[in-house]
Amino acid sequence: MKLPLSWLKDYVDIDISAQELTKKLLNCGFEVEEIICKGEGIENVVVGKILSVKKHPNADKLLICEVFVGDKSIQVVTGAQNVKAGDTVPVALHGATLHGGIKIKEGKLRGELSQGMLCSGEELGITDADYEGASADGILIIKEEVAPGTDIKKVLGLDEYVLDVSVTANRPDCQSVYGIARRSEERR
Repeated sequence: MKLPLSWLKDYVDIDISAQELTKKLLNCGFEVEEIICKGEGIENVVVGKILSVKKHPNADKLLICEVFVGDKSIQVVTGAQNVKAGDTVPVALHGATLHGGIKIKEGKLRGELSQGMLCSGEELGITDADYEGASADGILIIKEEVAPGTDIKKVLGLDEYVLDVSVTANRPDCQSVYGIARRSEERR
């Protein structure tokens, strides 16, 4: 059974790491087969606010975006056509790591400096099931108001841990988040 920590925290006061919780659940009779963190490996990706978009002078299908990322504005060259000034988007900064281990660095594209990359849902390893619009073709547009510079993992829920708990057949009372929470609380 997949057990999101945030759901378990709705029923039990937990202030320990997922690894420590795994040990405590084992003491209660639950084996945790895997600890899943959706955003594992994603580093240095923040929320950015697009200030302006203009055509690339040396390429028909590229755009140059000025993006505010919390403490500064950077220039990003993109081939995505679904962005406009005012959009809030995920931005992989210089030195960032994306889903699948892809590294991002500053460089020039057709003679214009690109100081990062605007990200799609696929590049962050998410789908519409995780965040509405993540499967769209092009850059992921963040729908809610979020301060530029905020870590994208917090915004998209990619900092959530999910425990894959093995519940034995003789424990039907523990086939739910509430059941495991109740059993854990009894063992405290």
